[in-house]
Amino acid sequence: MRTYWGILLSCILLSGCGAETLNAIELRPLSSYRVEQDPEILLTKQTQEKLLTYCECRPTDVLPERRAKVAEVTFRHPLYEVLGSKTVKYFAAGDERYVTCANSNEVMERTFSVEPIQAFEALEPERFQESEVVSTIEFERIDDLKSVTSTFNLNETYEEVISDSAFRYKAPDTGAIYVTFETIRNGRTLDPIIEPKLFPFQSGENEGYVFLTRRANDRLTLQIGDASSLRQLVLPNMYEAPYMKVDPKEEDPSLKGDHRELMKRIILSDQPIEEDVAEETSLSLSKTYGTVLEIWGHVRRPVTNKMSMRPAEGETRLAVFESDQDTIWLDGPKTQELFDALSHIQPHEKPSVAVKIGELHLYEELTEQSFDVWKTETGLYLVDQHTSQSYELPANDYFQINHP
Repeated sequence: MRTYWGILLSCILLSGCGAETLNAIELRPLSSYRVEQDPEILLTKQTQEKLLTYCECRPTDVLPERRAKVAEVTFRHPLYEVLGSKTVKYFAAGDERYVTCANSNEVMERTFSVEPIQAFEALEPERFQESEVVSTIEFERIDDLKSVTSTFNLNETYEEVISDSAFRYKAPDTGAIYVTFETIRNGRTLDPIIEPKLFPFQSGENEGYVFLTRRANDRLTLQIGDASSLRQLVLPNMYEAPYMKVDPKEEDPSLKGDHRELMKRIILSDQPIEEDVAEETSLSLSKTYGTVLEIWGHVRRPVTNKMSMRPAEGETRLAVFESDQDTIWLDGPKTQELFDALSHIQPHEKPSVAVKIGELHLYEELTEQSFDVWKTETGLYLVDQHTSQSYELPANDYFQINHP
């Protein structure tokens, strides 16, 4: 025991044994934003900051079905679109007021009951006209497939819209369509093959299309969205077949917010499918033709005290080095390596002989942190511009790269 305590004491007294590391990353809200809003909306800096705090809180309320969307404001980074956005909406429902906020990497909007905000209350009365909003998603069949091809600029040589598969939908409220898939083959239901998918939509009048296409290589693709934002799901090659028939189940189906409903069935076969399949069960059809794919839909509504996230598309972290001579954007692996290094870094006093060579700016979504970068002959040192804490960077080649 005495030997053990002697070793421990030696470790404490000798330098280099168990050196302390800190997390140097303390990202803070952006000092300025690029704000997209109607020109008649005048938001003070204080009001902007207050609105943005809602984007980081747990939701406390759900929007009432009868309401008016008064205004919408979107905050973006002034330079880098890749870092995403925050969209805040202001609603009126009688004497009550609500704010919703959605970060660009989230599925559901967060909803909060708030006190009236004067900048919005001063807008024209027409904005406060309320209407009834329900949770049902309505689908309207599209017989003119050429219109779908034209809307989405599809090349018919390589991709054709499948007959009976196209619908125009209206999703008037916030939430998402949760889509699941069931495969019935040769008289039995298989284990799940296609992962469930979540197709989100935000509060307000949302219109879009859902349709199936067959590509030149016979692959099927489920497509949902509008011309500016179309989400695609390419089905596995086991769903390739020389003959197929789509059974939409109903002429004008609707998805209610309390249970899932069968939206359509796809019958795939090596032989022509001539019969009317509407009255046949999927089990029976699979015995006759081989494979039936059922597509089920379910409306998911936001609830209080829960936040639903999805992976952000594209880069949400960015590291930029600026000097008098140049601006350098670190590539993806270098950015991740730098963030990892800064999360476990040793504090170290900047040597008096160090020379300032530039500034390092870190961004993650709509937050930022800036360091002064100092250099000696043997190392790099970072000084946080907000706290003045200094650190020694273990590697010195982060900024010796070519920018794009």
